[in-house]
Amino acid sequence: MTGKDTRQVLVGEAERQAGETPTPLRFGWTNQGALRKLNGKMVSHEKLTVAPGWQELLRRRNLASVEAVYQSREGAVLKGGAATELRRLELHEDNQTRVLYVKKYWYPTSRLRWSGFYRGTFFGTSKVRCEFDNLARLRAWGLDAPAPVACGEERRGRWLWRSFLVSEEVPLSLSLDRFIRDVLPTMPADDRRRQQAELLQNLADYTRRMHDHHFVHHDYFWRNILLRGRSLSQFFLIDSHKGRCWHWWAELSGRAKDLATLDAPAPRFFRRTERLRFFLRYREHRRLTTSDKDLVRLILRVAEPLRASQFDRVCRAQPVSGR
Repeated sequence: MTGKDTRQVLVGEAERQAGETPTPLRFGWTNQGALRKLNGKMVSHEKLTVAPGWQELLRRRNLASVEAVYQSREGAVLKGGAATELRRLELHEDNQTRVLYVKKYWYPTSRLRWSGFYRGTFFGTSKVRCEFDNLARLRAWGLDAPAPVACGEERRGRWLWRSFLVSEEVPLSLSLDRFIRDVLPTMPADDRRRQQAELLQNLADYTRRMHDHHFVHHDYFWRNILLRGRSLSQFFLIDSHKGRCWHWWAELSGRAKDLATLDAPAPRFFRRTERLRFFLRYREHRRLTTSDKDLVRLILRVAEPLRASQFDRVCRAQPVSGR
């Protein structure tokens, strides 16, 4: 299903050829320069995974390696930080335009690397590989998600140093929080009630289908659910790097986690009866059963500490243009 390109170089060899003297690594701290100066003992591995059909395009646009992706300045930076970047690329080829998003995560300090020791920087699967696999998994199940294009990692020794994820844009995308906050209130009363009912029914069905595969998103907030335009027939999940299939003993907490993150800001926008109808639709029940009531109590307990912060996040979301 995937193509792989792996390179290995000895870090420090280029420095010796350039006349630089590699310096030893002090115990207890590290930085990028020090790790490069291990006198050729630190091995750098680059691993690239590309979805079928994208290899040639990425090669033509010089995006076929970790180094090339980090050297590229093509596209617009949407978000950036000390160790992350999100960039939007428009690729014009064969009279069509394809839009890609490139997420970059790098780990220049020992603190960043150790903080993710069991979450992919040393042990386990990296954030970009988790999201790539989860997007592919959701689409294989018939659930809507952005198309994963490629992911890459550079490791030095076994430590993750740089990584990236490329995914294709959802055309005319609109996040669920902006739709609920900006679009619904502008509709006539009858249209608004109809749209709210359709939204809750379709979102409950999508959530149930996802959970039927024992998959929990773990970041199932409104901002991570995209609509295509203002259509309510499809929901596209993004930022799914925390997603995983639950173990049998964690089913109740897994369901509650996703449903709680959905419900956290909901009391400010939906009536209690509407939220109850959503839950009954999700459970495919006409009335609450004993197990339903147990799940509702757990959802409310998990959601309560999130309500203020998530309502604030919804209020701070970028307004819908052309309102």
